Amino acid sequence: MTRRFRAPAADRAVLADPPFEQLPALVERNRKLLDRDDVLIGGVSLREHRRQARRDILGDDVDSPLLVAGHQPELAHPGVWVKNFALNGLAKTLGGVPLHLVADHDTMKSAAISIPTWDEWKPESVRLEAVPFDDFAGEQPWETRAAQNPAKWGEFVRRVAEAAKRWGYEPLLCSPLPSQGRGAGGVRFFRPLTPAPSPEGRGGEENWATHFTHLRRHYEIAWGCDNRELTVSGLSATDAFRRFVRHVAADADRFRRAYNAAVQRYRDAYGLRSRSHPVPDLHANELPFWVVEGTSRRAAMSADCADTGLSLRPRALTLTLFARLCLGDLFIHGIGGGKYDEVTDAIIRDYFGVEPPAYQVLSATLHLPLPHFPATDEDVRRLHRQRRDLDWQPERFIDPREATDLKRRKAKLSATEPTGRAERRAWFRELQQVTRAMRPFVDDWTRDVDRELERATAEVAANAILRRRDFAWVLYPERELREFLQGFLFG
Repeated sequence: MTRRFRAPAADRAVLADPPFEQLPALVERNRKLLDRDDVLIGGVSLREHRRQARRDILGDDVDSPLLVAGHQPELAHPGVWVKNFALNGLAKTLGGVPLHLVADHDTMKSAAISIPTWDEWKPESVRLEAVPFDDFAGEQPWETRAAQNPAKWGEFVRRVAEAAKRWGYEPLLCSPLPSQGRGAGGVRFFRPLTPAPSPEGRGGEENWATHFTHLRRHYEIAWGCDNRELTVSGLSATDAFRRFVRHVAADADRFRRAYNAAVQRYRDAYGLRSRSHPVPDLHANELPFWVVEGTSRRAAMSADCADTGLSLRPRALTLTLFARLCLGDLFIHGIGGGKYDEVTDAIIRDYFGVEPPAYQVLSATLHLPLPHFPATDEDVRRLHRQRRDLDWQPERFIDPREATDLKRRKAKLSATEPTGRAERRAWFRELQQVTRAMRPFVDDWTRDVDRELERATAEVAANAILRRRDFAWVLYPERELREFLQGFLFG
């Protein structure tokens, strides 16, 4: 059964499917569902494999519910960030452990964020501007992406601060960091990047993944959200994940068939013709993993699993498959991940013979508190209707004392519509001629509506920029963002 999710459009609207009140029961159901000794992974029961994964990650045997979410270490929008706070709130409710996976194995696709700006308060002046925080020469995994030009961060903050003079508030990016009770208060974002250890011991680099994660964590802890954190590169180094890799590699043909069949069923269900959506098929000898080499990554092949020195990472579907089946008791997805995990459900069901555990899809919308223009979509639709009526029913707008003969003639034609084909064509041509003859009588009105329609269309287009839901969280004012996010700490 397909699940269709729509990003919430209204300010402060939330999509939560299933709703929060159903999650405790779903967690308990998932725990019972996955407590299996008849499903083997690398010769070990699923029950023991899950225990091993938790020992690897949490350091001990944790029997309380483990709730998991994750995202790339980018400067995401608040609708993504709410997952972390809901994760923490649910863990508090259930007495569980919240774990956030930092997808540092994914590629950094840009070194800039978009900001709203304008030169003067006119709709045609409103635009998006890309502001870079570093140089960018192409995609590479976050875990290998050292800061190439750390000095650019200061210029990045200055450009945002200059644009914010028009916004009417101070964004987080330009505000002092809140205190965490650790003497960290007052440190500003535009301090130089500090060298931080990168995954698997590649230390001493100024790493954007580490920097952005520390930045996000500083606010989360200050605002009451303290989750466990683990990079996917770190997850990939655990014994439990490596066992999972060996299991898939040893049974690669059968896994590949189940994987590709699940992907194709998804394409069929949604009418997708592209062979790259939702993900490409696995080719012969190809495994559902990446190999990170230097500052790039490539598809893993069967022979790669024999090389213990390679840095293997899960692909998107494989990551959530492992997190849901082999690790956590509930996974909280965003909209994109929730859609694609319909494929993961099919793989879990068809390959492992297990009914897939439930997951939640969560997203939200928080608009920047920017000014906006008065025109609405309904205004544009109304003006389009009026403009069409002026063209085709001008008699409705003509002064009663004008064009009386033309109006009588059109009324007579409208009342005597013929049925024969030739007669109907002649009747229609005459009706058009009468209508065109009346249009000069409403020229002034038409010009006014055209001007109003142009203004309203420009204002609606400007509002669409000002009310985008995907602005980076560092562009928001502290108070509004904090209160919104803390509302998800329902525990």
